Amino acid sequence: MPTLDAILEQLGLTQKEAAVYLAVLELGRAPVLRIAQKAGIKRPTAYITLAELQEKGFVVSIPRGGTTLYQAVDPEDILKRFDEKVGALKEALPELKSLFNVAPGKPKVRFYEGKKNIIELYENEVFHASEIIGAVSMRNLRKTLTASELMGMLHILKANSGTITDMLDDSPETREYMAEKNRLQLGDTKLLPNDFTLGTDLLVYGDTVAMISLTNLIAVVIEDRAIAQAQRQFLEFLWKTLES
Repeated sequence: MPTLDAILEQLGLTQKEAAVYLAVLELGRAPVLRIAQKAGIKRPTAYITLAELQEKGFVVSIPRGGTTLYQAVDPEDILKRFDEKVGALKEALPELKSLFNVAPGKPKVRFYEGKKNIIELYENEVFHASEIIGAVSMRNLRKTLTASELMGMLHILKANSGTITDMLDDSPETREYMAEKNRLQLGDTKLLPNDFTLGTDLLVYGDTVAMISLTNLIAVVIEDRAIAQAQRQFLEFLWKTLES
């Protein structure tokens, strides 16, 4: 069982505040000097700590003659105050959850930056999907990834029995990629027209959309069924317009 000091620290008190509150609780009404002696701290520190405890609602000051006594607030009153705060939080919970990024029904958005994090996105998520459809600039991709890194991702997809339907720019990098992809039988590929410029790669898998800028090395990933379906329909339409 946690000590009384530890429990009070969990309620937001510092170690010194917890010691002073327990001292006042045991002494009843007492002047600063006795409280400081009981808590094992210096008198000036006791003044500061008592003022902090008074502000937090754990002690009250009682003027008497030319001195000031301090008395601890009843622990039951403190518990009631915390219960009221918990009750207020519960009442506000629906509104708070509506603002929360992963609240049910609200798209979950993730951001990635830098080559290392984008490679991890590919290796640990994208190429673990069972079906991927995308439009990608292989020329830009190969400026960021080495041939071995890219081929390694295809082997991850193969190991997970996945497939990828992709639309790529017509480039030597694409031909090299297609040779390995076809050897592994990972799905179909079509070439984009030469005047079709891809500033951001677009990948859809499951209920997830990944938009990756390999020029700026940033990625935005959105998890939402409706958004993923809309982007998938766009890519499927684009696929149908391309020559086999």
